[in-house]
Amino acid sequence: MNREKHTPPRRQFIHPMSTFYDNMPVSSPDTAEPLAPSQRLAEEQADWVQPDVFAGPTPSPWTSAQVELDLSAWQVRPSEMPSQAEQDSGRLQVASPQTTKHHLAQKPKRRASRKSRKKRVPVWLVVCSVITIFVVVLTQGNGTIGAWSADEFRAIAGPVAAAQVEAWYLNVQNKANQLQYQLGLKHITAPSQLTSRVVKSVPPPVRATMKPMPLPPMKTVVSPALSGEGVWNVLEQASGSYNYLPMDASAFIRPDPNYPYAIVTLLQLDTRFSRLHIVAGTQEPGGPLNAYGTGSIAKADQAGNTLLATLNGGFKYADGAYGLMTDGKVYVPPQPTAATIAITRSGKLIIGSWGVDPQLNSNNQDLVAWRQNASLLINNGVINPLTKDGAAWGGTILNSQYTWRSGLGITAQGNLVYAAGNALLPETLGIALHAAGAVMAMETDINPFWTRAFLYQRNSHGTLTINKLNTQMQGTGYEYLNADQRDFFYLTRYTPTSTTTTRTHTSSGTHS
Repeated sequence: MNREKHTPPRRQFIHPMSTFYDNMPVSSPDTAEPLAPSQRLAEEQADWVQPDVFAGPTPSPWTSAQVELDLSAWQVRPSEMPSQAEQDSGRLQVASPQTTKHHLAQKPKRRASRKSRKKRVPVWLVVCSVITIFVVVLTQGNGTIGAWSADEFRAIAGPVAAAQVEAWYLNVQNKANQLQYQLGLKHITAPSQLTSRVVKSVPPPVRATMKPMPLPPMKTVVSPALSGEGVWNVLEQASGSYNYLPMDASAFIRPDPNYPYAIVTLLQLDTRFSRLHIVAGTQEPGGPLNAYGTGSIAKADQAGNTLLATLNGGFKYADGAYGLMTDGKVYVPPQPTAATIAITRSGKLIIGSWGVDPQLNSNNQDLVAWRQNASLLINNGVINPLTKDGAAWGGTILNSQYTWRSGLGITAQGNLVYAAGNALLPETLGIALHAAGAVMAMETDINPFWTRAFLYQRNSHGTLTINKLNTQMQGTGYEYLNADQRDFFYLTRYTPTSTTTTRTHTSSGTHS
């Protein structure tokens, strides 16, 4: 009796996040076309993380009913799927429910002999171990060489394998830090504070029409508090006739009692006396438009004492395809519902979800620049309830890893807040920004080499001084004066006129 040879279908790749989306809508109610990954909304509602122990400005009004009805603002974007070549290669294949029955029915193939396995396994282990140790050590602590090595390794091994290696290293590093702390081998000290450039206290004029930005002490989370923790240190006064008002201030806080060595450094800037700019890098964010920027601060803003600070940008295009537009030119198209910081023609700042906030859309001709990244971290004073879910915070694998993270926020008064620190989760980064008074916030970048901020001061002799916001940050600050591969933010000093100093805060996160 002749039997027809049965060939089982090729096994299909099942993404680790597939179970997360099993109960989520994958198609539009009006059409049969599937929604883009960035439009899939997480239905599960984790406990709200809304710390009430922090001092700071009162969040803009938002009733609990409004919070529950606006979960579309809490978009979590899934990680990148492996390429078809990776799926076909068999390295990442996982049996699907449709093919399991066929595979169980097949006669098992003869296993390789123990002798042959013993010959192969040690070689692979040695090679993988050497590559892993080499890459992760360079990536996490050796500047430009480490960043280049990480990119090369990611190109060869693929984003999934690279993320797994990185996650392994971060986990080992975190466990080692914990053990050192528990054994008393790791001592926690307050980070060195930047030197204040405030020469003397200037009394306000008799008819002063402007008040200083609020800098209330933050209530510390970890006890006992370190010396100076939660206290703002004014760095520089505003220029001209506003020299009685602070322009920027720094502080630090530890947001996680379980990781007391995780320290977040904060920088708050009064947007009445500073202007935010966005620069596209020479290679990133890249994207389908093949549009690339100068990667450097405008020459006019480098002249004199105009340049105030530089801040790291967002994820690379490969890590989310998040949009960027600056000087009216779109470098990467916007992603619906993605967290966005935008700048208007008059210098106003907006943080919100693209397409959810009525002012954040491609039809708004008043927007001159915007940068997207991940999901909103804080929305109207509430920390994102989905900080532990999805891939919006650095990939599915890296989402739960303790690493360097950075973010931007806006306070109720319209001030810009930058935060960066070590051993952070998205949730603890959000707690730090919330403690600083941010009512709208977003994560920007992660990992040691990509989280950085610098302050600039040029004296009357033309000598430029650059200081790191945190001495542990990598880089020099000069990279942004020439041509950097990555996108970034920078701020310039600004002296307002009497008609440009009034600001109001709205529930959408806009300040005017």
